[in-house]
Amino acid sequence: MAVDYGSLPFLEALAFFRAKLNLPTQRWDDLLGAAHDRAFVVAGAMQADLLMDLRAAVEQAIAEGTTIETFRKDFKKIVAERGWTGWTGEGTKAGEAWRTRVIYDTNLFSSYSAGRYRQMKEIADLRPWWRYRHSPASVVPRKEHLAWDGVILKHDDPWWDAHTPPCGWGCKCYVETLAERDLKKQGLTVTDREKIQYNGKDPDTGLPLGVDKGWDYQPGKTWFPDMDKYDYVTAKQLIAANMADGVFDRWIQRINEQVAEELKKPEYAGLDKKATEARLRQQLDRKEEYPVAALPQEEMERLGVSTQVVLLSEYDAIKQAYSRKDDPNFTVDVYRAVQSILESAELIVREGDQSTVWFRDQDGRLHVAVLWQTKTGKGLYLKSLRFGSASDKKRSKKKGDVLLDRSGSEG
Repeated sequence: MAVDYGSLPFLEALAFFRAKLNLPTQRWDDLLGAAHDRAFVVAGAMQADLLMDLRAAVEQAIAEGTTIETFRKDFKKIVAERGWTGWTGEGTKAGEAWRTRVIYDTNLFSSYSAGRYRQMKEIADLRPWWRYRHSPASVVPRKEHLAWDGVILKHDDPWWDAHTPPCGWGCKCYVETLAERDLKKQGLTVTDREKIQYNGKDPDTGLPLGVDKGWDYQPGKTWFPDMDKYDYVTAKQLIAANMADGVFDRWIQRINEQVAEELKKPEYAGLDKKATEARLRQQLDRKEEYPVAALPQEEMERLGVSTQVVLLSEYDAIKQAYSRKDDPNFTVDVYRAVQSILESAELIVREGDQSTVWFRDQDGRLHVAVLWQTKTGKGLYLKSLRFGSASDKKRSKKKGDVLLDRSGSEG
């Protein structure tokens, strides 16, 4: 049956949306494809407060099933209060209606689809077949999507990589799951992928036929609400991929730019380092988090934690941006070294009940990472990352308890 996205708020869709990071963008195609699994963007919305307000309005629509009319009222109020001008669609009633529809539909449809993706994957052993369905709710049906209606393929067939709805702006198609008994009972047969219509590439764009630019991906596939469900190797690979597609880089860039801009305000004059960090966090922290590494099983046991996921919180990224702002060698690439630091640390020292310091020589520099674990052991955070020296090793060994020293013996 067709889906009325606005009337079906459910936990998976809401969790997917809430896990996104806010990223400012100039154009709609600044961020494409699977990167949208982890980023909330509104083309042209560059101000953090504006983006937060727009996000809140969209989240309300997903959580409470509010209508497009309610969202339009919220949008109009937000734009006026934040003084946002120059946005595409501004100036006419039709333009505003179009723009709000795009924002509303795109976020609700993709969140619903991502939530459904997670549900369907969790029961794939019982209902392994997926059927593409065209929605009669589409006002202007695409001929390709009409032709795909009824296509039945295994849930892990490569065809779904670029053809899981929505497949374009305004697309309301959806996917049904089927068990073996459903195929027999309904007299259905699995589709020969070679005979699927419009199954090639557009010679001008290189995109799959019938799929709009930026929509050739599976919503939810690169969203990982619980990385501890994956084995270590898989989790490590997934985190590495998510740190390499540009979203993490833009997140760090956004935080760096916000810190630099915030420090220009007169309120920071005369504040010491500790007070400055506290104020920056108070003004800028939006409680966002990003997984930056996976902890090997032996290290989980060493620390006494139950999670393998190491998170970088916005709270700590703000301090990092402030502390490393004058070091041209400390780039976003340094964060991608965290995984190897945890895997091949030369020295691990526990400093306090919840903090461990990890040392590793890499690329001609001593990298020092500080991990902080919650008292329950269910949370693990990268609190600090910097370059160090041999004296830092000596000082840490004297201060804390050595858990591992590859140049000597384990403690």
